Amino acid sequence: MNNKQDDGSLAFLNIAPDEANKHFNCPETTQQQLINRSFWLCDYIKGQRTKYGEDRYIVLVKFNKDDKMADARKFFTNSRDIKYVLDQIKQRNAFPRHVTMRASGTRYYLE
Repeated sequence: MNNKQDDGSLAFLNIAPDEANKHFNCPETTQQQLINRSFWLCDYIKGQRTKYGEDRYIVLVKFNKDDKMADARKFFTNSRDIKYVLDQIKQRNAFPRHVTMRASGTRYYLE
């Protein structure tokens, strides 16, 4: 039982986020800006429609594991390699993961 006194804030209620209405309220970066950089994969949203097409993923990253959301970044991807890795991490319930973005021509992937 929680012995803290209710201060009237939403934080006190500890309400879980609505998974059906997930969004990342942080600045955007690009895959190209992340090439050869290491960062933490924290979360993603799949199946998003953008002006570039259907079924894009929005990926939430942090450069330091303990960064606040204000310091996080998001990028959009249609890379089959990255989408596969994200789905595998989620299936294993293994977020966050420390990775490095790589590129070969127009192909982006994670190591």
